[in-house]
Amino acid sequence: MKKIVLFTLFLCLGLTSLAQSPIYLFPEFTDGSVALKNRSFVNTKFNYDTFHDKLLYMDGDQTMEMTDYSQVFSVYIGERTFVPQGKSLYEVVELGDSPAKLLIKWHQKKNALGKKGAYDQVLHGSSAQSIDPEYYSISLKERGGQQVFDLVVENSYGILSEGQFKKFSDRRSFLKLFPGKQEQIGAYIDENHLLFNKPDDVIAIARFAAQL
Repeated sequence: MKKIVLFTLFLCLGLTSLAQSPIYLFPEFTDGSVALKNRSFVNTKFNYDTFHDKLLYMDGDQTMEMTDYSQVFSVYIGERTFVPQGKSLYEVVELGDSPAKLLIKWHQKKNALGKKGAYDQVLHGSSAQSIDPEYYSISLKERGGQQVFDLVVENSYGILSEGQFKKFSDRRSFLKLFPGKQEQIGAYIDENHLLFNKPDDVIAIARFAAQL
Protein backbone atom coordinates (compact mmCIF):
# COMPACT_ATOMS: atom_id res chain seq x y z
CA MET A 1 0.00 0.00 0.00
CA LYS A 2 2.79 2.44 0.86
CA LYS A 3 4.45 1.85 -2.53
CA ILE A 4 1.15 2.58 -4.30
CA VAL A 5 0.72 5.84 -2.35
CA LEU A 6 4.23 6.98 -3.18
CA PHE A 7 3.79 6.15 -6.86
CA THR A 8 0.50 8.06 -7.01
CA LEU A 9 1.99 11.14 -5.37
CA PHE A 10 5.09 11.22 -7.53
CA LEU A 11 2.97 11.16 -10.67
CA CYS A 12 1.89 14.67 -9.59
CA LEU A 13 5.46 15.95 -9.38
CA GLY A 14 7.63 17.44 -12.09
CA LEU A 15 11.42 17.30 -12.26
CA THR A 16 13.40 20.52 -12.05
CA SER A 17 17.08 21.24 -11.52
CA LEU A 18 17.62 24.06 -9.03
CA ALA A 19 20.64 25.14 -6.99
CA GLN A 20 20.50 26.52 -3.46
CA SER A 21 19.29 30.08 -3.67
CA PRO A 22 18.12 33.06 -1.57
CA ILE A 23 14.67 32.52 -3.05
CA TYR A 24 14.27 29.51 -0.74
CA LEU A 25 12.31 29.91 2.50
CA PHE A 26 14.69 27.60 4.40
CA PRO A 27 18.50 27.91 4.32
CA GLU A 28 18.74 24.24 3.35
CA PHE A 29 16.45 21.36 2.46
CA THR A 30 14.85 20.32 5.76
CA ASP A 31 13.31 17.08 7.02
CA GLY A 32 9.56 17.04 6.71
CA SER A 33 6.52 15.14 5.54
CA VAL A 34 3.43 15.46 3.37
CA ALA A 35 0.16 14.31 4.95
CA LEU A 36 -2.20 13.05 2.26
CA LYS A 37 -5.97 13.07 2.45
CA ASN A 38 -5.97 9.25 2.53
CA ARG A 39 -4.14 9.53 5.92
CA SER A 40 -0.78 8.35 4.59
CA PHE A 41 2.50 10.27 4.87
CA VAL A 42 5.49 10.79 2.60
CA ASN A 43 8.74 11.70 4.37
CA THR A 44 11.71 13.43 2.76
CA LYS A 45 13.55 16.79 2.74
CA PHE A 46 11.66 19.90 1.62
CA ASN A 47 12.13 23.55 0.80
CA TYR A 48 9.90 26.29 -0.60
CA ASP A 49 10.73 28.47 -3.59
CA THR A 50 9.31 31.89 -2.66
CA PHE A 51 9.99 33.39 -6.09
CA HIS A 52 8.12 30.81 -8.19
CA ASP A 53 5.73 29.75 -5.38
CA LYS A 54 6.72 26.08 -5.57
CA LEU A 55 7.08 23.36 -2.94
CA LEU A 56 10.30 21.43 -3.61
CA TYR A 57 11.54 18.13 -2.25
CA MET A 58 14.56 15.88 -2.63
CA ASP A 59 14.43 12.50 -4.30
CA GLY A 60 17.95 11.17 -3.90
CA ASP A 61 20.16 13.87 -5.45
CA GLN A 62 17.32 15.21 -7.62
CA THR A 63 15.29 18.32 -6.78
CA MET A 64 11.60 17.71 -7.47
CA GLU A 65 8.70 20.16 -7.72
CA MET A 66 5.18 19.46 -6.48
CA THR A 67 2.62 20.60 -9.02
CA ASP A 68 -0.67 19.40 -7.53
CA TYR A 69 -1.98 19.89 -3.97
CA SER A 70 -5.38 18.27 -4.59
CA GLN A 71 -4.52 15.17 -2.51
CA VAL A 72 -2.48 17.04 0.12
CA PHE A 73 -3.93 17.71 3.58
CA SER A 74 -0.90 19.46 5.08
CA VAL A 75 2.88 19.76 4.78
CA TYR A 76 5.29 19.76 7.72
CA ILE A 77 8.79 21.16 7.28
CA GLY A 78 10.89 21.17 10.43
CA GLU A 79 8.67 22.70 13.12
CA ARG A 80 6.48 24.59 10.63
CA THR A 81 3.11 23.64 9.14
CA PHE A 82 1.71 24.51 5.70
CA VAL A 83 -1.73 23.92 4.19
CA PRO A 84 -3.10 24.26 0.66
CA GLN A 85 -5.58 27.03 -0.11
CA GLY A 86 -6.70 26.57 -3.69
CA LYS A 87 -3.56 26.25 -5.82
CA SER A 88 -1.33 27.96 -3.24
CA LEU A 89 0.50 26.79 -0.13
CA TYR A 90 0.24 28.85 3.06
CA GLU A 91 2.15 28.59 6.31
CA VAL A 92 -0.04 28.25 9.42
CA VAL A 93 0.89 30.57 12.31
CA GLU A 94 -0.73 30.06 15.71
CA LEU A 95 -2.27 33.15 17.33
CA GLY A 96 -1.82 32.38 21.01
CA ASP A 97 -4.88 30.78 22.62
CA SER A 98 -7.18 31.91 19.81
CA PRO A 99 -8.64 29.21 17.54
CA ALA A 100 -8.06 31.56 14.61
CA LYS A 101 -4.90 31.09 12.52
CA LEU A 102 -2.79 33.45 10.45
CA LEU A 103 -1.98 32.04 7.01
CA ILE A 104 1.06 33.30 5.10
CA LYS A 105 1.83 32.69 1.45
CA TRP A 106 5.53 33.48 1.29
CA HIS A 107 6.53 35.31 -1.87
CA GLN A 108 9.45 37.42 -3.10
CA LYS A 109 9.53 39.58 -6.21
CA LYS A 110 12.36 41.12 -8.20
CA ASN A 111 13.54 44.65 -7.52
CA ALA A 112 15.80 45.99 -10.27
CA LEU A 113 19.13 47.36 -9.03
CA GLY A 114 20.52 48.25 -12.44
CA LYS A 115 23.04 46.83 -14.92
CA LYS A 116 26.26 45.19 -13.84
CA GLY A 117 29.29 47.10 -15.09
CA ALA A 118 33.05 46.63 -14.73
CA TYR A 119 34.64 46.05 -11.33
CA ASP A 120 31.42 44.69 -9.81
CA GLN A 121 29.46 47.93 -10.10
CA VAL A 122 25.74 48.28 -10.64
CA LEU A 123 24.92 51.11 -13.04
CA HIS A 124 21.87 53.31 -12.45
CA GLY A 125 21.65 55.47 -15.57
CA SER A 126 24.73 57.69 -15.40
CA SER A 127 25.64 56.64 -11.83
CA ALA A 128 27.38 53.53 -10.50
CA GLN A 129 27.07 51.76 -7.16
CA SER A 130 29.79 49.40 -5.93
CA ILE A 131 28.57 46.04 -4.65
CA ASP A 132 30.23 43.16 -2.89
CA PRO A 133 30.95 40.29 -5.36
CA GLU A 134 29.40 37.89 -2.82
CA TYR A 135 26.21 39.98 -2.80
CA TYR A 136 26.11 39.92 -6.58
CA SER A 137 26.44 36.15 -6.55
CA ILE A 138 23.11 35.82 -4.72
CA SER A 139 21.28 38.46 -6.75
CA LEU A 140 19.01 37.52 -9.62
CA LYS A 141 20.47 38.11 -13.07
CA GLU A 142 18.89 38.49 -16.49
CA ARG A 143 19.90 39.37 -20.03
CA GLY A 144 23.18 37.52 -20.02
CA GLY A 145 23.98 38.60 -16.47
CA GLN A 146 23.84 42.34 -17.24
CA GLN A 147 20.64 43.15 -15.33
CA VAL A 148 20.87 42.72 -11.55
CA PHE A 149 17.96 42.35 -9.15
CA ASP A 150 17.51 41.89 -5.44
CA LEU A 151 14.47 40.38 -3.76
CA VAL A 152 11.61 42.15 -2.00
CA VAL A 153 9.09 40.40 0.25
CA GLU A 154 5.53 40.52 -1.10
CA ASN A 155 3.59 37.99 0.94
CA SER A 156 -0.13 37.25 0.87
CA TYR A 157 -1.96 36.93 4.18
CA GLY A 158 -5.28 35.73 5.53
CA ILE A 159 -7.07 34.85 8.75
CA LEU A 160 -8.60 31.37 8.99
CA SER A 161 -11.42 31.35 11.53
CA GLU A 162 -14.41 29.03 11.93
CA GLY A 163 -13.69 27.46 8.56
CA GLN A 164 -13.62 30.79 6.72
CA PHE A 165 -10.48 32.18 5.08
CA LYS A 166 -10.43 35.97 4.76
CA LYS A 167 -7.51 37.66 3.00
CA PHE A 168 -5.93 41.00 3.86
CA SER A 169 -3.08 42.97 2.35
CA ASP A 170 -2.68 46.17 4.36
CA ARG A 171 -3.81 48.00 7.49
CA ARG A 172 -7.20 48.97 6.11
CA SER A 173 -8.17 45.49 4.89
CA PHE A 174 -6.91 43.92 8.13
CA LEU A 175 -8.93 46.24 10.38
CA LYS A 176 -12.10 45.39 8.43
CA LEU A 177 -11.77 41.83 9.73
CA PHE A 178 -12.14 43.00 13.33
CA PRO A 179 -15.23 45.25 13.62
CA GLY A 180 -15.53 46.95 16.99
CA LYS A 181 -11.83 46.41 17.72
CA GLN A 182 -10.31 48.67 15.09
CA GLU A 183 -9.41 51.51 17.45
CA GLN A 184 -7.51 49.22 19.83
CA ILE A 185 -5.69 47.46 17.02
CA GLY A 186 -4.85 50.73 15.30
CA ALA A 187 -3.41 52.15 18.51
CA TYR A 188 -1.28 49.01 19.00
CA ILE A 189 0.07 49.29 15.44
CA ASP A 190 0.94 52.98 15.88
CA GLU A 191 2.47 52.67 19.35
CA ASN A 192 4.76 49.84 18.24
CA HIS A 193 5.56 51.31 14.80
CA LEU A 194 4.47 48.13 13.04
CA LEU A 195 4.31 47.76 9.26
CA PHE A 196 2.40 45.40 7.00
CA ASN A 197 5.38 44.90 4.69
CA LYS A 198 7.32 43.16 7.49
CA PRO A 199 6.24 39.54 8.19
CA ASP A 200 7.21 39.62 11.88
CA ASP A 201 5.13 42.78 12.34
CA VAL A 202 2.14 41.20 10.62
CA ILE A 203 2.39 38.20 12.96
CA ALA A 204 2.54 40.48 16.01
CA ILE A 205 -0.49 42.48 14.83
CA ALA A 206 -2.53 39.32 14.14
CA ARG A 207 -1.68 37.82 17.52
CA PHE A 208 -2.70 41.02 19.31
CA ALA A 209 -5.97 41.27 17.40
CA ALA A 210 -6.88 37.61 17.93
CA GLN A 211 -6.56 37.98 21.72
CA LEU A 212 -9.02 40.90 21.98
